Amino acid sequence: MKEIAEKQASVEHFLSIMKGAMLKFQPQKLAFVGIGERRKVPEEVGFEKHFSLAGERVSSGKRRPKKQFNFGSVLHLRTFAFLIVGTVLLVVYINNLLKINALSRENERLRESIGISRSINAALELELQELHTIHNISERAEEIGLRARITPAVKISGK
Repeated sequence: MKEIAEKQASVEHFLSIMKGAMLKFQPQKLAFVGIGERRKVPEEVGFEKHFSLAGERVSSGKRRPKKQFNFGSVLHLRTFAFLIVGTVLLVVYINNLLKINALSRENERLRESIGISRSINAALELELQELHTIHNISERAEEIGLRARITPAVKISGK
């Protein structure tokens, strides 16, 4: 008895699976009704008939409810893998943008410091040229026979 009940349950399960598969391939509406050479469109015939399987009711013109979104189709490992990879790529992209902005600010700061260093170098070169000129003048004076004064120069103010 038990074996017969198990076999019957498995046959019913098999038949329900087959019925579901057949429903997927079932045409929804009769496209046309034709006799001979002239084809009649459903409006001329006056009714539309759905194909039905054994034991299935013929629809009475009522529309089937719209299928709702199935979250089960989204909950696959591959979908989560794509989401994780996309998230990682997005984080890396944003991190690179932030680093580029920081490097740009650092670059501007270094350009300003280079400009300041160049102006300081130009001032020091000018002072060096002045000192070099004074040294050249004192060397020429010694060649001519002039001596440097030992006593400091006296400044006369016009007060």
